[in-house]
Order: sequence, then structure tokens, then C-alpha cells
Amino acid sequence: MISMMPDALLARQLRVSGALASRPLKEDHDMLASTTVSQLLAGWARLYGHTPVSATVTYLHLVGILLGGGVAVAADRASLRLSPETLPDWRTELDRLAAVHRWVVGGLALIFASGLLMALAQVANFGTSVVFWTKMGLVALLIGNGYARLRTEIALRQGSLAAWSWFRRTSTASLVLWFLVLLAGTLLHATS
Repeated sequence: MISMMPDALLARQLRVSGALASRPLKEDHDMLASTTVSQLLAGWARLYGHTPVSATVTYLHLVGILLGGGVAVAADRASLRLSPETLPDWRTELDRLAAVHRWVVGGLALIFASGLLMALAQVANFGTSVVFWTKMGLVALLIGNGYARLRTEIALRQGSLAAWSWFRRTSTASLVLWFLVLLAGTLLHATS
């Protein structure tokens, strides 16, 4: 009689009878979580397939790039003109440039949130895309460079003139990385 039952009913009957009592229900929870995530991703992909939704998310992504990247590029260009020899009051100029970090971080947050929404709508495409993972690597380098830039600014404020070379390097790296991230995003859009 037991061998004639469907698998799910058989498993339930064995659990109730105690034959599977030692086996944890973790697999059931994992399956439920996996199914739920799959359904949520499929629902988001369907919603993202509507032009107003995808256009809005793309617009927010571009606003983040314009805001964060634009302010960062302008600050980096100004930073490359700074030196302790050319500006008598370079500390004031350094403080002015440091004020843009809030805007850059805000832009990066918008880029991250909208980029995550775009990636979740196309998990199958982006999960295996070399261009996508290259872009993510460049973004990680950009964030790491931003941290190095902050540390360098702190060292300059504390009077370390040796930090000027790192200040220039991080400014140059920021300029290059912002344009490479933009290029990778363009390639990603063209290939997905």
C-alpha cells in the first residue's frame, strides 16, 4: 500500500509515522526559499519588461552616473591642478574639493540601487556576462580608489607633503576608472 502513494504523500506519511523523524526539514525550507526567490525575480523581470519601468530605472542609473561621476570628474580635474607650490591656501581648496564626496557617494548609491534592479531583471544574462563582471570589478576598484583618496586627503590635512603624489595618483585613477566604468556599461547595454 505504501508503494502506491505519490512521492509527496509518501514522504508526509513517513514523517508522520516517525520513519523520517531524524531527517531535518531544512530541505523543505531551502526549496521554499529558492522557489520564493525565483518567483520574485520572475515577477520583477515581467514588471521591468514594461517600458515605463525599465526607462525609469535606466534614467535613475544615468542620473547617478551624471551626479556621482560628473562631480567626481570635475573634482579630480581641479585636484590635478593643486599643489603646495602653486596655491598659497591649498588647504582651503582641499576642503572645498572634499565637500564633493557627499555628492559622489549619493550618486554611487543611486547607481548601485538602480544597477541592482537592472541586474535582477536579467539575472540569466548578467550572471554569466564577462562584461558585467568586468564592470563590477571596475566599480570595486573605483570604490577602493575613493577610500585611498580619502586617506590621502587626511594625510595632507595632517601636513604630510609626501601624500601629494598619492593625491595626484588617486585623482588620475578616479578619472580613468569613471570613464572605464562608463565604457563597460555601454558595452553591457549593447551586448544584453
